[in-house]
Amino acid sequence: MQRATTTAAQRTARSGFTLLELLIVIAIIALLMALLTSAIQGARLRARIAQVGSEISQLDSAIAKFSSTYNVDPPSSLTIPAVGGTWTAIDRSKVRAIWPQFDFATNGGLANSSALNLSGAECLAFFLGGLQDTSGAVVTTIGFSKSPTTPWSPAGANREGPYFEFDSGRLIDVDGDGVREFLDPLPGQTAPYVFYSSQGKSYTVTATAGADAFDVFADAAKNPQKIYLKTEKVASNASTRNTPQRAESFQIISPGLDGIYGAGGIFTDGSELTGTRAVEADNITNFSVGPLKP
Repeated sequence: MQRATTTAAQRTARSGFTLLELLIVIAIIALLMALLTSAIQGARLRARIAQVGSEISQLDSAIAKFSSTYNVDPPSSLTIPAVGGTWTAIDRSKVRAIWPQFDFATNGGLANSSALNLSGAECLAFFLGGLQDTSGAVVTTIGFSKSPTTPWSPAGANREGPYFEFDSGRLIDVDGDGVREFLDPLPGQTAPYVFYSSQGKSYTVTATAGADAFDVFADAAKNPQKIYLKTEKVASNASTRNTPQRAESFQIISPGLDGIYGAGGIFTDGSELTGTRAVEADNITNFSVGPLKP
């Protein structure tokens, strides 16, 4: 009897974990949780990047729809004077390429009382969405009037577009001029998509010489970002020359998770972005697969 009792007591004493064993189990669980959390965060990040890439593709398609209607890509900079003001020759040509009968005396029915300098980000939202109705609690885009002389009139139900369904919660006025820009869907984003158009011909080159001297904003002093270029060999003399990515088309660029576009300049797939240009590595574009990578 005594032996049986002792054996049972010994079994009971060995049935629990020691402190060391408990610590090992806790450490293993913590490690697994860390690995799982990292995997989940990585999957979420890839999904968000893929979402931006998908939306850029939709914007690409919307520009194709615009071009099929007007036979030209939208411009990525435009200065609209106040009604009755003087239009520059280059801005007249940009508008006339889209609406040959446009009434410049009335600004196509826009009735703006002050000049508007539209950057590439603003042009993207304006030309794909049309006029922006800010009279309600939610900003809506209402397309353009089909009137050939007053396409920018807000009146009338006979309209063209919008060519892209903008999420009103992501239409914001960054510079406070009354014209909205469009944010990508990344959480906490504050910098909009930028749009650089050759309008089917070539990009506007600034007076400043240099490999990346392509002015892509109406206000170059405020927005000094430049267009992305690629380096190409010239067979005749084995030298190289720099031409824009999608030279006869357009570029759409998201600043990525850090909200910084960078200076732009030379970029070819697989090339490194070092130094101050490392901030461009997470830019998401319509001319590369996924983010640009250093």
